[in-house]
Amino acid sequence: MARKALIYKNPEVDLKLRYPKWFEASMVITLIFMIALFFAFKKFESGAKLEKTVDVQIEVQQIPPTKQLQKPPPPARPKIPIESEDEDIPEDLTIEETEVDFTQPIDELPPPPEEEEPIVPFYALSEKPEVIKRVQAEYPELAKKAGIEGTVVLKVLVNTKGDVEKVEVLKSHPLLEEAAIKAAKQFKFKPGKQRDKFVKVWMSIPFTFKLK
Repeated sequence: MARKALIYKNPEVDLKLRYPKWFEASMVITLIFMIALFFAFKKFESGAKLEKTVDVQIEVQQIPPTKQLQKPPPPARPKIPIESEDEDIPEDLTIEETEVDFTQPIDELPPPPEEEEPIVPFYALSEKPEVIKRVQAEYPELAKKAGIEGTVVLKVLVNTKGDVEKVEVLKSHPLLEEAAIKAAKQFKFKPGKQRDKFVKVWMSIPFTFKLK
């Protein structure tokens, strides 16, 4: 029967036995190298610069105390009439009576105040105002030369007599406005009614200015 021969390595050439020694030696060498490198480059300079600090000075000012204004004194109470102690005034002094004769006619009397007629809204009328006399506005020469055209809308107050009492401008042009107002004041209307009574009312009138 064959025998197995056992082969043993020489400990002097066995590398596995030397691994821990080599590992420890390399660690020590690395540590020494890192320490030397740290001491060699221990000064570190950065390119960033810190901003200069501003010296803030705080001034303390003393504010004078607020003066409270005194309220004005209350108004004096009305005085009660008392008997005079002057001996020079006679005791039987009286006020003279004035006689007025109401039977005599008075020549001049102030005129009675005129009652202002109310202005009724246009939509509340039972009969709308009708134009009896229409006046065409004259085209201003300056507007003609400038070639200006446009529409002027006026708001007129028609009184109970059918006359234009007031004029207000709703839409206009500065060169055309005066001619339109002058023509609107010459209009004549049949006044508007509310419940069979003539009333004042606002209404609008357009004037168109167009060159031929």
